[in-house]
Amino acid sequence: MKPQRIRDPLHDLIEFDVGDFDQGLWGLINTPEFQRLRHIKQLGFSELVYPGATHSRLLHSVGVFQTARQLSQIIKSRLSTQFNSDRSNVALIAALVHDVGHGPFSHAFESSLKQLDKLTGAKHENRHEIWTAEIIRGDTTLGSKLENFFGKEIREAVATLLLQETPTDIYSAIVSSQFDADRLDYVRRDRMMTGAQHGGFDFSWLMANLEVDQVTFATDGETYATVDTLVLGSKAFQAAESYVLGLFHLYFAVYFHKTTRSAEKMLTAILVRLGQLILDGATEKSGLPKEHPMVQFIKGRDLTSYLRLDDTVIWGSLPFLENAPDEVISSLAKRLHHRELYKAIDVSERFDADEASKAKFRMKLAEAKAGGEFGEFDFFEDTASRNPYKRRGYDTPEALSKVLIRTSSNSYEDLAARSKVVEALKEKTVYRVYARDSDIYNKIKGILGD
Repeated sequence: MKPQRIRDPLHDLIEFDVGDFDQGLWGLINTPEFQRLRHIKQLGFSELVYPGATHSRLLHSVGVFQTARQLSQIIKSRLSTQFNSDRSNVALIAALVHDVGHGPFSHAFESSLKQLDKLTGAKHENRHEIWTAEIIRGDTTLGSKLENFFGKEIREAVATLLLQETPTDIYSAIVSSQFDADRLDYVRRDRMMTGAQHGGFDFSWLMANLEVDQVTFATDGETYATVDTLVLGSKAFQAAESYVLGLFHLYFAVYFHKTTRSAEKMLTAILVRLGQLILDGATEKSGLPKEHPMVQFIKGRDLTSYLRLDDTVIWGSLPFLENAPDEVISSLAKRLHHRELYKAIDVSERFDADEASKAKFRMKLAEAKAGGEFGEFDFFEDTASRNPYKRRGYDTPEALSKVLIRTSSNSYEDLAARSKVVEALKEKTVYRVYARDSDIYNKIKGILGD
């Protein structure tokens, strides 16, 4: 055995030494399930707006591990109680493999499966976290190696951790909280790779000012547990504000960009239509051969067929879909392939916070469609929202999800209570309509009153 290194544009050298634990992690990286992430872009269609955003989920996953390792080392050096190496190792493994269950174009793919299931009445668990747990627990190379390297109990603990909605201790908070390794990696990585200037914050200063304290859990005023948690020193107050604001701004500058969302809506429509044809026994109308990975997955929805899917499968299928006998699939595939996207109308920008006017417009648009003024694929509606900071109480383990700041009295306080800036932030929602062509665009603008 010898040390292994990965050269990362964000973290520089990420090293795996000759010890059993690091070599076990290296073994997981070199499984087919993990290597599949090379062919799934971290930002999906964002490269249509930001051509540099071609980085993969594999690189992000390794970066999340590196960030988790930094957080774990800080906890170990500043923890007054016994450091739990086993719990830390579970968190580190989970950080590395947390994204192995993502499908091609990630969230657009999940959306299409949900819509297809709604139309067919089928019930499937399509969230990538569910697929991740199934990959870890299932008959896969990654699952087998995880058990061989670290043991059966660790294998199950990793899967369980990745299905948790809230952290239960300081180690699981490394993987899932409002200050977790995932966010700390992707907000910096995506900012770097897109070239967007939104989302900047002082990561080094935050890490240098991380401390460990204890948070008390109580029910009806009765304390029932005291748990270690991460706390930011008072000197990191402004950096913490920048972190929350930066993440919030990046969502609307990058993840919710109108061009990206338009492409996602088009892909979702293609996949839903494709699914309908396949399930109706009309695969030949789709333009895809019956042996195609997408056809096999839609028919079976099993783990083996799921793991054959990645972004390259979707891009590679477009030339076939362009020649589909089905005109809807053919038209949408050609347009997506050549970046001839539906044009966005930002309704939320037009009405701002006037929810009554938005609702009235939605009703008029629905009536026009029901009256035959629009075809099924003439436009797509899109709503996306982001809560900048989730305010949580202290009476449940959700308190471990908070960003806590040291106070002058040497206690700690929720960032939302201490920062007027964060306190003032509200959930933001964008509502857009994407029009197929200029005629449809002008019709919708007319309904909008412009």
